[in-house]
Amino acid sequence: MIGKFVWWLAEKSDHLWIRWVNHIYIKGKHLMDYTPCNTSWTWRKICQVKELLKPGFTNGVWTGSPGPYSVSTGYNWMKGVHLKVPWYPLIWSRLIIPKHSFIGWLTVQGRLYTKDRMLSFGMVTNGLYEFCLDKQETHEHILYQCEYSMRCWQLLQQWLGMTFPVHNLITWCIRWRCKSLLKKQVVMASIMTLIYHLWYAWNVCRVEAKIEAPWSLVKRIKEEICVRCRSKPWAFDLQQATVQV
Repeated sequence: MIGKFVWWLAEKSDHLWIRWVNHIYIKGKHLMDYTPCNTSWTWRKICQVKELLKPGFTNGVWTGSPGPYSVSTGYNWMKGVHLKVPWYPLIWSRLIIPKHSFIGWLTVQGRLYTKDRMLSFGMVTNGLYEFCLDKQETHEHILYQCEYSMRCWQLLQQWLGMTFPVHNLITWCIRWRCKSLLKKQVVMASIMTLIYHLWYAWNVCRVEAKIEAPWSLVKRIKEEICVRCRSKPWAFDLQQATVQV
């Protein structure tokens, strides 16, 4: 955002503040060659950002992206070009709320604080999963292999009217092709919502020593997805989206 001041200075906008800065600080020098000395904190900060953005300016023209400088073009220029990972559509979708996307993002990268990871950090001494007490707690066990999670996946698939390989879920989601974009968004949102709630159920079990019945958990997921669909500006009738509620 401070880059906006740099842009105004670079294009020599006819502002009173720009004229004042040129008279007091720059004094006829080229902006990109100017170095502050014994100046205010605010002006030094602007000059620091100027040095950061300097490669994006050529002869006072912003070349970091097409058109004039803006906060968004400056941000995209600093961020650089990155290839999207193949699981991007699974995690970041208009139907998936941010906290579900965040947990899904950690899940795909295997970075949830499960006991197998905490054991490696020396944070716990017992790696057993509280739901089972006879299996090691891993991402795979909590989310896909435990009897509790498997039952939840079965109920969700029954509701969606389709089957998918839970043991290879991420790969399936990447490769799955669906003629209806709306149906695909509903399915992906349902999967991410269940992953979030399975992780949440694990935390409740640890802290409060209680477990929600699978049918109750999946019922809540159905209600959340339906409410989310109907609250969107591009809301649609679920009956037309091929997913029977």
